[in-house]
Amino acid sequence: MKQFTGRLRRIDRIHRQGGGFEAAGTLGQSYYTRERERRDQRSALRPALVVLAVIVIFKGFLLASNGENAYREKVATLKSGSAVERVGGFVMAVDPLALVVAGWVKPLVD
Repeated sequence: MKQFTGRLRRIDRIHRQGGGFEAAGTLGQSYYTRERERRDQRSALRPALVVLAVIVIFKGFLLASNGENAYREKVATLKSGSAVERVGGFVMAVDPLALVVAGWVKPLVD
């Protein structure tokens, strides 16, 4: 009886972990377990790129609406402020990509 209950415990443990018999062509537990593992393995690269793209597009719209000289003055005042404002000034500094985006959206803003 000990062997039998031990085997039942092992079978239950294997089933909880997604193992066991699965007929060919069916979507058993291992399909969903592998899908969850794949989802967990995704890197943080995609969200980081989205945040970076949003920042660049935002900077482009600000450059297009304020003009480059006024925008540079505002960033310069940020860089002379507190520590948080200096970080904001660094992030919002004019870069070539933001200038390209500003050129694209300039007709939309005017």
